[in-house]
Amino acid sequence: MPDNIRKSIIKLQEKLRRESKPANIPFEDFIIQTGKNPPRILRNIFQLFHDMIHYYVGGGFNEYPNDPESINYIHYDTGKLFVEDSDHPFFADRLLANRLVTLADSLHSGAVRNKMLVFVGPPGSGKSTFLTNLLRQMENFVQTDDGAMYETVWQIDVEKFGLPYIPNIIDWEAIGFKNGNEPKLGEAEESVLKPQNKFLVIPCPSHDHPIVQIPKEFRRDLLNEIITDTEFKKILFHRKEYEWVFNDSPCPVCSSLFRALESRMSPAEILSMLYARRYEFSRKLGEGVSVYNPGDKVIKDPLGNPELQKWIDTLFRSSNEVKYTYSRMAKTNNGIFAIMDVKSNNIERVINIHGIISDGIHKVECYEEHINSMFVALVNPEDMDVINDEKSFTDRVIKIPIPYIRDYTTEVAIYHNAYGGILDRYFLPHVLTSFAKVIVASRLMWDSGAVREWIEDAEIYSKFCDRDLLLLKMEIYSGNIPFWLTEKDVKRLDRIRRRNIIMQGNDEGRSGVSGRDSLEVFNSFFSRFRGRQYLINIQDVVNFCASEPKIKDKIPDGFLDSLVNMYDYVILQEIKESMFYYNQEQIHNDIFNYLFAINNDIGNEVECPFTHDRFSVSEDYFSTTEKRLLGEKATIAEREKFRNDTLRRYVAKTIHEGTSVKKMINTAHFQELLRMYNQNLKENVLDPFISNDNFRRAIKDFGTEAFNKYDRRIVDEVQFLIKNLKFKFNYTEQGAKQICIYAIDRQLADKFNSET
Repeated sequence: MPDNIRKSIIKLQEKLRRESKPANIPFEDFIIQTGKNPPRILRNIFQLFHDMIHYYVGGGFNEYPNDPESINYIHYDTGKLFVEDSDHPFFADRLLANRLVTLADSLHSGAVRNKMLVFVGPPGSGKSTFLTNLLRQMENFVQTDDGAMYETVWQIDVEKFGLPYIPNIIDWEAIGFKNGNEPKLGEAEESVLKPQNKFLVIPCPSHDHPIVQIPKEFRRDLLNEIITDTEFKKILFHRKEYEWVFNDSPCPVCSSLFRALESRMSPAEILSMLYARRYEFSRKLGEGVSVYNPGDKVIKDPLGNPELQKWIDTLFRSSNEVKYTYSRMAKTNNGIFAIMDVKSNNIERVINIHGIISDGIHKVECYEEHINSMFVALVNPEDMDVINDEKSFTDRVIKIPIPYIRDYTTEVAIYHNAYGGILDRYFLPHVLTSFAKVIVASRLMWDSGAVREWIEDAEIYSKFCDRDLLLLKMEIYSGNIPFWLTEKDVKRLDRIRRRNIIMQGNDEGRSGVSGRDSLEVFNSFFSRFRGRQYLINIQDVVNFCASEPKIKDKIPDGFLDSLVNMYDYVILQEIKESMFYYNQEQIHNDIFNYLFAINNDIGNEVECPFTHDRFSVSEDYFSTTEKRLLGEKATIAEREKFRNDTLRRYVAKTIHEGTSVKKMINTAHFQELLRMYNQNLKENVLDPFISNDNFRRAIKDFGTEAFNKYDRRIVDEVQFLIKNLKFKFNYTEQGAKQICIYAIDRQLADKFNSET
C-alpha cells in the first residue's frame, strides 16, 4: 500500500477513534456527575428542546432596552437553527421567532406537557422545511456536551448467575449452525465464539432516564444528598418542570428486569449493573426522532429482539419473567414523534396519539408503557377538522402558526440567500426593501383593528403612509417604532396595544403571495432590471408590481403610491441629514440659555450659569428660540404653552437632575429639546440649493473634471452631501448621485414641506 494512502487511513482511524461513542457510565459515576451539574443531567425532552432553542438562537437583541412599555418583542437570530449548513434553509420572521422562543420557555416550565404541538400553515409556507431543519439541529445538539441526554442501559454480570460468558457473535448461521440447533451456553468452542463478554447488555427500549430506575420513595433523599447547589435544589423540589424526576416510572422492560434481579441479589449488586449512556437521536433509525409521512403504513405489532430475548430467558431460566417487548412509540420516548401532514394514514396516527396524550400510557400486549414524547404535527388549515372535530382533543393541542413571512426584513433575507452577496450592488438603498414590503402587504389583513384603535387620526400620516396603515404595521412587526410617528402616538403605543398588534399578526400570513411564488416573482423582477446602466429604483418596483398578475390584485388600491411616498419621505430625511452641518456647542448653549431664561421675567438682564452668556430676556428672544424648537409655523399660543410646559418640567425635575453641565446634557428633557432643535434645522437645510440649477448640474458632474469649475460653496456642499450619503446611509457614489437627482427632479422638499 502506498505511504500516502496508509497515512490517510491512519488519520481517518484516529478521527473515528476520537469521535467514537462514549463508554457506558456506571451508575455511581453518573450520580456523581449529576451532583456536579444537575441542570444539564436532569432534563427531559421538553427541557432539552428549550435548551436547544436557546443554544442556537441565543438571548436575542432588544432595540429599545429602556422602554418602559416593552413587551420583550425581541430580535432573535435563527440563522444557526434554520439556515446554516442547511441544504434547504428556512427563514423565520420575527413574529415566528418570538413565538418559538416563548413556546420553548413554556415547555421548559412544564406548563404544556401532555399536549400535541400543531404547526399550522398554508401550502408554500415552508412547514416541512421548518420541521426538517428543527429536527436536524436536535440531532446535532444531543451530540454536543451542552445537549447531552442520558438513557438507561443494563450490563448484567453473567458470572453472578453461574454462567461463563455471553458470546458477542450471535449470527449462528454465519458460524455453521442452523435454526433449531444453536449451541447452548458453554457448548460452543471458544475459538469460534471469541471475543467473549461477561456482560449481557440490555438497553432500555424506552430510553428511560437513569434516575427513574431509583424507586420513587428514595429519589428525593438521594438528590438532596448529592446536589450541593442549594438554589437549584429549591427549583428541583418545588417547580413543576421537575415533577417528572420524582413521578416518572421505568418502562415495563426495566421494571421487570429490576424485579427479577431484586429476587436474586442485593441492591448494591443491582446498582452495579445499572449504567447510563448518551441518548443519541437518529431520524434515519427512528431512535429519539421519528417522522411519519401520510403514505407510511400504521404498524401496530410490538417490537423486540429475539436473540437478546434468548439470552435473557437463558439467564433467568424463564421465558416470562422479563419480556423484551416494546412499541414503536417507545423508540421516541423522551424524544420527538413527528407527523408530516394530517392526511391518509396520519389521520389514524393522530387519533391514536390522542389517547396517549390524555393519560400518557400506551398499551403493548399486556404491558403499559408510559410515553413522555414531544408530539408534533404539521397541518394545512383545511385539514384542521381532523383535530377540531374531536372536542376532547382541543384542550390537548397547542397551535403554532407557520404562515408566510410577515416581516419584510426576513423577506429580504430570503432574496439575499437566493442570490448571495451580489444583490445589493444592483439596487438603490430601500428599493429591495420596498419590493419585499409589497410582497408582505399581500399577506396582511388590510383592516387591522388593533392598529386602528392605536392611531386615532391616521390622516396626519397620509402624505407618506397608506390609508390601511400596512406600512406602519410592517414596521411594528419588524421591531421598529418609526421616527415619523408623532410623540402622542408613540406614547399611546403602550404594552397592551403592542401586544394586541403582535397577537393579531398570528392570524396573518395565511393568504397572499406564497413563499414559493415570492421567489419566482422576485426572479422575474430582478432578471428584467438587473442589466441596466442605472441602479434599480423605486419606480421599477412600482411598474413591475402594478402589472404582475401574482401581485397586483392582492394588494390594496393605492398601496403602491403610498409605498413611493414613504420611500420619498425616508430618502428626503437622509439627504437632509447628509446636508446638515451644525455647531454642536452652539446648539447646546442655545438650549442652556433658553432653560435658564424661562425661569426669569421678561426685561431681566441675566447671565446663564451653564454658558456664562449675558443676554436680555425678551419676547423676541423667546420667539426666536422657540421657532427653532417648534418650527416657523408655531403660533403664539403654541409657543406660550410649550414655554409653560417646559418651565414646569424644568423646575419639577430637570434642574434637580442637571446639577452640572454634563449631567444637564444627559437629562431626558435636554435630549428631547436637542432632538427638536436639530430636526427643525434640518427641515430648511436644502432651501438655498434645491432650486439652484447649478447645484443639480454639479451633482451630475461629481467625479468628473467639470465638477471643479463650480462655485466653491457648491463644490463643498456637494462633496459633503455625497460623502455622508455613502458613509451614513450606505449609498455607492453612483447611487448617491442618482438619488439626489431623483429628489431634486421630484421636488421632494416641496412635497413634504409641511412635515416635521
